Amino acid sequence: MPSELVALMNQTLQVLATPPADPVLRFAVYSALALAGLTLLIMLQVLVLTELASRRERRREAFTGHWRPRLTAWSVEHGDALPWPPRGRQEEVWFMLLWLRLRRQVRGQSQQRLNALFQGIGMSGRVVRLLRGRGVHRRLLSLSCLQYLADPRYWSEVTPLVDDTNPVVALTAAQTLVAMDPARAMQRLIPLVELRRDWAIPRLEALCRQAGPAAVSGPLLSRLVEGEEPPARLVALLAWAEPNRVAPWARRFLEGNIDEQEGTETSLCAALSCLGQQRDPRDKPLLLRWLGADSPQVRLVAVQALRRQAGLEDAPFLLERLTDSSWWVRQAAADALVELPGIGDADIAAWQHELTDRYGRDALTRAIAERRR
Repeated sequence: MPSELVALMNQTLQVLATPPADPVLRFAVYSALALAGLTLLIMLQVLVLTELASRRERRREAFTGHWRPRLTAWSVEHGDALPWPPRGRQEEVWFMLLWLRLRRQVRGQSQQRLNALFQGIGMSGRVVRLLRGRGVHRRLLSLSCLQYLADPRYWSEVTPLVDDTNPVVALTAAQTLVAMDPARAMQRLIPLVELRRDWAIPRLEALCRQAGPAAVSGPLLSRLVEGEEPPARLVALLAWAEPNRVAPWARRFLEGNIDEQEGTETSLCAALSCLGQQRDPRDKPLLLRWLGADSPQVRLVAVQALRRQAGLEDAPFLLERLTDSSWWVRQAAADALVELPGIGDADIAAWQHELTDRYGRDALTRAIAERRR
């Protein structure tokens, strides 16, 4: 039996060593051999990569098992001595991920302890080194670490990244600057609002919320030039500024000669909303003026602003809005009417009886029902 197998193998080798005379058949044989060799190489590569990934996963599990208890214990109480820092770039990345995960979960003194540990073992310098690299994921990881550290010493390292072509990197850098110094950061970021069209408005609003009204107001108002239509992207952020600082601009804007166009609607709504938050009786004539605006959205915001400071003397203006063509304006006017100070059920019943508009009567009926709940 072994001799027959050897003979068969010899015959096979002879056939392979002697190519067929037909060119087409010879090409088919060589193609099959090449495909078989390529398949073997791919299989070998898969086996090698699987083994390497398995080893790396075991190393990471061992690393996590070693460091997670230490980080948790350190967040509760400072240890006697700083632990040895992780070795190698891979372990540095694993440590940063572990540290970030725990850092997001703790509050108060635990945050300060984790920050002290991070800087004490020299990880801050390694984060800055990763920040200068080209890998997007590692740069984002570095920025996240610096954001939680909130140390202004690294300001110069982060600032250039707000101009990065990658919007995710740029926005993360902006969040890191705000964490370091909100007022200084908004001075740098507000001028970029019109330039960085790849920054979505909700992301910009999140930045303003993170920085706080005091940091947002100054840089934002400095971009609003008197007599000019403010950019829509800047106007969208006015809600995150201090109303008392925005109010002078809002009064000047509403008192001007404004042609209602699609571009000015956002600005009008922002200005009216700001005056509504102020609740200054001197602004009431402006609010009453814009109750008759062409835009239903502007009329709605004007009614909502007037609602905050309306009295019984404003009832006729609100009753007029019960016949508005916009469903939303009618509902807002009805809600404002039933909440007027000193209003009684008899007054509301008289209004309901005098209304001839069916839709306005329905809006007032709904508001009355909700008031009695």
